[in-house]
Amino acid sequence: MKKNLIFILSYFLFWLLYFLFVKSFFILFNLSHLKQLSISLIPQIFWYGLRLDLSASAYVLIVPFLLLLISNVFNFSWWYKVIKVYTYILLAIFTFLVIVDAELYAYWGFRLDLTPLQYIDTPGAMLASATGWTIIRQLLLGIIIFLLFSLIYRRIFSFLSVKPTVRLNFPSFIILLIIFASLIIPIRGGLGLAPLNTGSAYFSNNAFANHAAINVVWNVGFAFLQTETRKNPYRMMSTSEAENIINQYLGIKSDSTQQLIRYEKSPNVILIVLESFMAKLLPEAGGDLSLNATPQLRYLIKEGIFFPNVYSTGTRSDKGLISIICGFPAFPNVLVMRFPDKTEKLPAIAKDLRKEGYSTAYYYGGDIDFVSMRSFAKNAGYNKIVSMSDFPSSTYNAKWGVHDHVVFERLLSDIDTASKPFFYTFFTLSSHEPFDVPMKTVIEGNDDDHRFLNSVYYTDSCLGSFIEKAKQKPWWNNTLVVLIADHGVLRLGVHDAFDPERFHIPMLWLGGVVQQPAVVKSVVSQTDVPYTLLMQLGIYPQKPYCYSRNVLSPNYKGYAVGAFNSGIVVFSDSATVAFDYTDQKIKLEKGSQPQFLLQFGKAYLQKSYDDFLQLK
Repeated sequence: MKKNLIFILSYFLFWLLYFLFVKSFFILFNLSHLKQLSISLIPQIFWYGLRLDLSASAYVLIVPFLLLLISNVFNFSWWYKVIKVYTYILLAIFTFLVIVDAELYAYWGFRLDLTPLQYIDTPGAMLASATGWTIIRQLLLGIIIFLLFSLIYRRIFSFLSVKPTVRLNFPSFIILLIIFASLIIPIRGGLGLAPLNTGSAYFSNNAFANHAAINVVWNVGFAFLQTETRKNPYRMMSTSEAENIINQYLGIKSDSTQQLIRYEKSPNVILIVLESFMAKLLPEAGGDLSLNATPQLRYLIKEGIFFPNVYSTGTRSDKGLISIICGFPAFPNVLVMRFPDKTEKLPAIAKDLRKEGYSTAYYYGGDIDFVSMRSFAKNAGYNKIVSMSDFPSSTYNAKWGVHDHVVFERLLSDIDTASKPFFYTFFTLSSHEPFDVPMKTVIEGNDDDHRFLNSVYYTDSCLGSFIEKAKQKPWWNNTLVVLIADHGVLRLGVHDAFDPERFHIPMLWLGGVVQQPAVVKSVVSQTDVPYTLLMQLGIYPQKPYCYSRNVLSPNYKGYAVGAFNSGIVVFSDSATVAFDYTDQKIKLEKGSQPQFLLQFGKAYLQKSYDDFLQLK
């Protein structure tokens, strides 16, 4: 048993050493980028990338572990030789990925994924930009790395003499089985709610530092599991036809705007994204008067600019955040936020405001690595990130993270010392399942609907308290607060994935810079937030928001597209239509000329997904 455990640990550490070595190789190979880094970032590259290295090492360990367990049952004596062959094959494959990745980074600016497979049918074109010397040099480097670690492998296991025994007694076998099962911990990146993703290695505003922290073998494996992103599954018409339809509906843009906020100098902006605050919670947006879960928000509507007909682009938080902050659409089965190499190419409010001298910060009380949120926040231009790890564990709820009132208090305190002007974003979480909130139950009931309403009431009360305290601050008179939900939920009588009420959300602007209360009744998409906000601030974005429009422009016409798991729901001022791509059927249609609206929705999804594929 002891020899088996020594072998397993040694084999794991061998691969960890390999991944740390090739990370160093990548950094040194791209020396021109290294010169741009401060010395303090270099150890952080290894530290923040360690979870991916551990995960990759654990994945590699699965096969030897399985062979050891199987050999114990069937008494195979040759399994150790199989492991040697397995090791050399992986060394060859991984090293090939390493040398290709190191060279291509200089041209592509992102770590190796499955992109080269798009050119696999034209190998001549693949190699056209590489000189003969480049190919020879990389092959020589690869051979050196392969031989070096082949030698290290032989020396480690011959020196330790750790060739394992095969036959184990029953208790030893069970212990080994438990250890095998525990590999799920490093594979997932820990015991937290969020599984590991490429974005977990992102820690800096310096793109190369983030890229260098990535384990390239892990990244290629992750990309392989995301193969649906290599082609457009929503192609329903020619590219030119889709572009023509998009231009008819969204092509007219105007910088002229109805000015609803006043300011003498650059106003501060606080963006608060409210988890699951669907419009059904607000009678002012056509919701249910009897729910009574949002008294504070309803009161604030009276003093702000209210948008009662906003629609989310999806049914997940990561989809809503991308749309609200970057103005980019959502897709049925692909999460844009999970692709750091793509999110860094998107425009973002924080990026544009940073160029105007704003300080930026992103607050989230949960695991910042959930669905690559860390990399998204960094890529979107936020200087500072405050998340669950920045709070004591006593403030955590049962599952997701820090209670909303705690983060609101931290936000208020930090703003007092923030460099002005500032753009601070807070994404709440307490109104997410399991609806664990630190207050006496106000809305009675043990079913999920009532527990959801009670959690909404809690966050609503936290919001009301925050706004009331903010009004007493000297910065309030030059501040705009934007409140918007990330999406709706399948609750309160909403059952179908394509139900329009699942996408219907409210938006409210308030603060000292609001001229007077107003209601903007047009249909609005979450993607329209960036351009509308920047136009109100008198800032013209340096990078275009192709899917974001100025809602307050005189020629604005309201259209919105939301994605559910297998289709889209399309909204206009006069119609709504839902279409499922799985069975190619219309699931819902109402209003005037829904068929024309559906053509727009299909063109919109096709064109935006093409743009997503080209984000490199």
